[in-house]
Amino acid sequence: MIKDWGQAKEQAEKENKKILIILTGSEWCAPCKKMDKNVLTTSDFKTYAEEHLILFLVDLPGGGLVMNSKVYQDYVRFKKEYQAEALPSLILVDKTGKKIKTLTGKMFNLENVLSQVKEG
Repeated sequence: MIKDWGQAKEQAEKENKKILIILTGSEWCAPCKKMDKNVLTTSDFKTYAEEHLILFLVDLPGGGLVMNSKVYQDYVRFKKEYQAEALPSLILVDKTGKKIKTLTGKMFNLENVLSQVKEG
């Protein structure tokens, strides 16, 4: 997973892939942990993502946020730019960063996530 937006867009352009923006708090957010375990780390998701997606990760750390940290600034930027309402959020964009869709429903359900990513 890539943590630099410029690098994610560059790789998406080079490989002609969509980007899946992952906004999460994997250390402290219970639904985020569930998504990580049931979706992001599964072989089915990894196989699909490897062939079709660039994964861009914004993972807010636990133990208190540092407001001027890069990860927090990225979170605020992408939350605002793509109208993400909650954690976790999965946002599918094209290789230029244009929003295709925000995934809905249960982000910890592999079938739900894969079906929406494949539709996009």
